[in-house]
Amino acid sequence: MKQTKEQWDALLRRLNDSGCPVLRDRGYKIAPFGLCVEEIPGMNFNRIFDLKRGGTGYAIEVLVRNDSNRPIDIVGCQIKTPWGTPRLSLLPPPRYSFPKPGPSYEDHIVINRHFARRKSRLQPGDEIEGMLVASSEDWIPLEISHFTWTEATLRVFDTRRNTFSGQFRLLVDRRDLNAHGSRSQEIASSQPASIQVPREGI
Repeated sequence: MKQTKEQWDALLRRLNDSGCPVLRDRGYKIAPFGLCVEEIPGMNFNRIFDLKRGGTGYAIEVLVRNDSNRPIDIVGCQIKTPWGTPRLSLLPPPRYSFPKPGPSYEDHIVINRHFARRKSRLQPGDEIEGMLVASSEDWIPLEISHFTWTEATLRVFDTRRNTFSGQFRLLVDRRDLNAHGSRSQEIASSQPASIQVPREGI
């Protein structure tokens, strides 16, 4: 059945609102476009861990590829965990280091610069591959056990207000928490009875 212009416009709005960006040509045909955000194939080194001075560290290996036929300008990213969406701080160059005894990462494997700029352009077919390292002031909930796996969503934003996302498995590392028993009491006193989702932010 032939669609009217109004029906096509409504369909486009629904697709874009649901996180599936589409582009309409002059003939009102729909073509998918955007960024592919996915885990790097092979051994998984993704981690989420407690920081000695408080808060949480994130290290995620990610591949971002422009699968569209136009340039896309990246302007930021966001991590969503099962317990909320923390406000991230990307680790700065040249040596990307978490507070000791946390890990550090060499500049050539870290891709933070693509998300810390005002915008980072990817031409059609271009890709970014490496480690995204960031921290937040939010705690990992106490009920999340050491050396278990959790799921997280990495969202990438462009200048057209599109959101592209991928799912990632993160190993939970709570060695620092377990080594400091008083930290558990501090976290417990700072968390509400039921976990609240923090406000979203980049």
